[in-house]
Amino acid sequence: MRRHIRKLWLIHHPKSMLVVLLSGAYIMGGGQMLPAQESSAQVARASQVDDEKTIKLTIHPKAESKPSLKVQLVPDAASQLEGNAALFYLKAMGFLEQNTARDRIWEMQKLASEQAKETGKQPSDFPPYSYVDMHPADYPKKEVREYLDGLLAFQVPSLREARLYNGFSMNRNLALSDNPIGYLLPEMQAIRELARTQRIRCRLAIAENRIDDAIEIIGQQLTMSRHIGMDDFLVSHLVGVAILGITCDDTLHLITHADCPNLYWAFAQLPDPLVAPERCLAFERQFIYLQIPKLKEVDTTPRSQSYWIEFLADFAKRTADFDQFNGESDVVIISKVQGDARLESIRQSIEENVPQAKEYLLSRGVVTKETIDSYPKEQLVFLAMKDYYDVCRDDLFKLFYLPYDLARDRFASANAQLKNDRQRYGWFAGLANGMLPSIDAFHAAQVRAKQRLALIQAVEAIRMAGAANGGKLVDSMDATPVPVPNDPFTGKPFSYEVVGDVATLSSEFPTNWPARIELRFAK
Repeated sequence: MRRHIRKLWLIHHPKSMLVVLLSGAYIMGGGQMLPAQESSAQVARASQVDDEKTIKLTIHPKAESKPSLKVQLVPDAASQLEGNAALFYLKAMGFLEQNTARDRIWEMQKLASEQAKETGKQPSDFPPYSYVDMHPADYPKKEVREYLDGLLAFQVPSLREARLYNGFSMNRNLALSDNPIGYLLPEMQAIRELARTQRIRCRLAIAENRIDDAIEIIGQQLTMSRHIGMDDFLVSHLVGVAILGITCDDTLHLITHADCPNLYWAFAQLPDPLVAPERCLAFERQFIYLQIPKLKEVDTTPRSQSYWIEFLADFAKRTADFDQFNGESDVVIISKVQGDARLESIRQSIEENVPQAKEYLLSRGVVTKETIDSYPKEQLVFLAMKDYYDVCRDDLFKLFYLPYDLARDRFASANAQLKNDRQRYGWFAGLANGMLPSIDAFHAAQVRAKQRLALIQAVEAIRMAGAANGGKLVDSMDATPVPVPNDPFTGKPFSYEVVGDVATLSSEFPTNWPARIELRFAK
């Protein structure tokens, strides 16, 4: 099933983009998307993901800090400032007065691409890309410090200040856009690269035993993910979720350090959800009416033929991007035809779709048998299109508010129904089939983010228990001195098993990357 397009740097498919954002499979830089490769040294490290996708951590017992809440990663309401953090992120990305630094970084990225081409390797094998996924213990500290301090020192004060503000807005005013689906979001690509630079900064701090600095950077990252989630676009929100994923990975590195304080309560006091979805979902729910405002006018009020002539011209213009950038050539949302012939193609589709529109409208009780023949064919088809879109949209969106274990099968059923209806009803059902977002994938991304935060709390609960029982692993998660959150995918406790001196904390979800962490205490 085709799902709608949005522009980030280039036009992209949101379900594909979701995979990119959540897997960490790509580094964004200089307008490119570069595949990230792990070195053999990285794979060998204990806290890297191995071929089984198992994270292996060697941890140290650590009691809770006193005062318990002194580590505050995201400022609470009393500590926040009223204002917009977006300006400070733009400053940190070099969009203001930092052209020289941006040009130099671009040169380094270009050189990495050239070296990769010459050697048959990946760009991620060369600086600055190579720093991103390198284990802290492997860092060429002097080289990385020169990179951060020489080119990117200007970022630090802006990121510290951004963390203090309670709001984030790019003042998009989508209702004023003539073509929201073509809205470009280059700053979202740049901010993801900023987050990866923060990862380098955090891992260098760990390598240099600057634990307080690493904790500060993690707090900045968590707040950044929260801020980006306040944007209007679903894709922007997913960038916030991806930044949260980067931060959780860095936190796992941090908590293996012997001097890292126990962060259980620091994570317990984070807002829930950290990356709130309400704003982007609200805009997404109304997005089709931002793109095609006149569609809101369609109702059972009789309209003149001149009205429908004007309506069709506007509809053809405002849907021109729907199929033009649709990579799935076997699926047509509105019309593959562009230019002068587009309007005639739409008229032909309407003519052919009248019987199905009548069938649908009567089944829904939108019109009656006595009145149905009094409407022009355009009104019947667009009335069916609008009603069907609204019903299907809410049937999908409402499932977001269910726990994952209850929503998963319902999403599958709703998506199958959409596909069947497309065959049954034809053209007017194409808008819903083609333009409704992948709310099921978005829902899974939200749950995955919550799971990663819960796993960090679970590890910290185990470290806390180890401090109380002589550095031994607990036999059961029920034996930890603080409660461990349930697995958000199942609503039940994580699987926990101890064999010898290794504890395995796991979940069978998400199915494409099951959560699995092996823990042992340092000798």
